Amino acid sequence: MDSRDKPSSPNIFTIRVEGPHEEEGHDHKQKLLGQLTNIPKNAQVLQIENDTPSDVEWSVIGSHFSSVKDLRMDTGFNEELNDERIPSHWPIERLLVSSACAEVFRSPFVLEGKVKHLILLLTSGLRFEGPTSEELYGANDEAITRGDVKEEYMTVREGTPEERKITLVYLPKLVGAWMEQKYAGQEVQDNESHLISTLPDQIPDQIHLEAIEILENDAIDTFTRMTLALPHLVTNLKTLNIRSSHGLDFHFTVEEMFREVLPQLAGLKTLILTAGDVFRDDQFLALLYTEFPPNLSTLRFRGPISLAKSEHWERWVESFGNPQFLPNLKKLSFVLDLAYEQENPGKKKEATAQEEQLREAKAACLQLYANAEKRGITIESFVDKWAEDSKIFKQVDDRWDQL
Repeated sequence: MDSRDKPSSPNIFTIRVEGPHEEEGHDHKQKLLGQLTNIPKNAQVLQIENDTPSDVEWSVIGSHFSSVKDLRMDTGFNEELNDERIPSHWPIERLLVSSACAEVFRSPFVLEGKVKHLILLLTSGLRFEGPTSEELYGANDEAITRGDVKEEYMTVREGTPEERKITLVYLPKLVGAWMEQKYAGQEVQDNESHLISTLPDQIPDQIHLEAIEILENDAIDTFTRMTLALPHLVTNLKTLNIRSSHGLDFHFTVEEMFREVLPQLAGLKTLILTAGDVFRDDQFLALLYTEFPPNLSTLRFRGPISLAKSEHWERWVESFGNPQFLPNLKKLSFVLDLAYEQENPGKKKEATAQEEQLREAKAACLQLYANAEKRGITIESFVDKWAEDSKIFKQVDDRWDQL
């Protein structure tokens, strides 16, 4: 499914939940029941706001609704994820999770690929295997008690009668240690396709997952973590949309893993990739064209204006004119409008491209378009429907089509 065809529905029913932290409230259940009075039981599109439901709320929701095909969950201020109790009898085809951070999926709809279309919108640090955050915290406490780990803390109100120590725990550090322990020895440089070939002991008989969209924050990192944990789901994909332009990627995995995974996605037909100057290796993006999935029929690529200045740019142009490069490609959108400026050493921030920079990038792309069109490939505008819904996402520069 192309992101330009992002579905919308006039029959979206919205409920507001309190979430797991309010589960002990005396009217926790009644507040939700009151909202369901005028919502049909056979509603197909359900939007859940403010938090993810508590177990009690999931029970109420599951008893009321029978036909949810499109489930949209905004985790709200708490940014937590409680998905294990998503009702198993719902015929969910599309699942959107927004804003959730630093938690592990538990729902079979995700882990077993039961949902056809998965969207992770502005999430961060989500995992697809291993212990929950609470379990990691507990294991860390036990390690401190045993003396295996040194407790980290800060002192507040020092020198006063109220002086006390506050224990500091950095969850990404615990996650990183868990991943390092599991994947120690698996080096990308081994020239082995271990990211895809290492399958879990149990694989579902039927996998429905065909499309994944991961939009901003640690989008590429999230996709790589999913590949490590659920390679059998990733290889089943027909459509992949990744948007990483904010420079928040690669906390748990290295960028080389993404380059290794892409060419192994032999079944992928549509790749929508927005990638800014977010890579540590300056040559990473310049050589990425050599790693595109081999059987694409549709490619929509949006990158930084700096790519047109790369010493490898001529190879991009030549490749798109070569019939042996992406031989099944029928549709192409290609834009280089993302601009960055140095914020501090090792960190770039997004900026607005100068018109001359944009003009030079467009001229470079016209060469690529011409070569592609000689092969019968249709050139289409890059339209980001998600940017129409969120101000956080910048649409393609208005000047691009005018140059």
